[in-house]
Amino acid sequence: MTKIDPTRSQRVVLVTGSSSGIGLATAQRLTANGRTVYGASRSTPQRSAGHTFLWMSATTPLSAKRSQKFWRAKGVSMRWSIARASVLPDLSRTPLRPKRNTTSTSTISVPSGGAGRSARDAGARPRRIIVVGSIGGLIGLPFVGQYCASKFALDGLIESIRPELRPFGVEATVVHPGDFNTPITANRVVTSATTPGTPYFEAFQRAVDFYKKVETEARHPEVLARRIDRLIDQRSLPVRVVAGTALEVLGVLAKRSLPSRVFELGRAAAYGP
Repeated sequence: MTKIDPTRSQRVVLVTGSSSGIGLATAQRLTANGRTVYGASRSTPQRSAGHTFLWMSATTPLSAKRSQKFWRAKGVSMRWSIARASVLPDLSRTPLRPKRNTTSTSTISVPSGGAGRSARDAGARPRRIIVVGSIGGLIGLPFVGQYCASKFALDGLIESIRPELRPFGVEATVVHPGDFNTPITANRVVTSATTPGTPYFEAFQRAVDFYKKVETEARHPEVLARRIDRLIDQRSLPVRVVAGTALEVLGVLAKRSLPSRVFELGRAAAYGP
């Protein structure tokens, strides 16, 4: 078992979900920038990133206990999620319990149980929790309602725990990225209940095909990794950061400023149905 010694450097970072995609890109970027990186995931990285691998599962109490040892670390970047495409009326006919709460419950398990105490014992040096959410955590998107619900939960979680952690010198933020070219497309779980002849099938299939197209044509996750790297050293963190293209950021701003019905019409034009 890997021996954890996060006290050896004030540039120690724990990156969860580091075996691929945004997590792997973040671990590689932070390592290249001279940080001591522990990359945690259920599987070994797809390629060497130069960091120390730790086995962690979002559903085991042991992983939560191990994560608490990192509260002397400079930063914690968290990304644990499963993309699920489904029609809500069909969810009751589709097995989903093992995956349903992965994003929200695993994120809660990392900062819980001693964050403030560990930061205090370390001399209240600035610490950072950077949670990777999604623009789907700010805008509800069709046929990925379960995924969006988990990401909306992250936004509320960070907003809630910021005042709890601040007295101990811990800053927290949630980064909401837009589309990036990651394995999320290949790993998406698509419900088997929405079949040809069911009321939602055609609209559902168009949406899934649309998501696949924009994700495979999107930017490399290294772009987001650079943003996270800068946030770790930032003096103070905002509640949330939107890390998307100009069009994606415009969509978030439109939701904030337009009447809800007008915004829904625009979203339907972009995504359907």
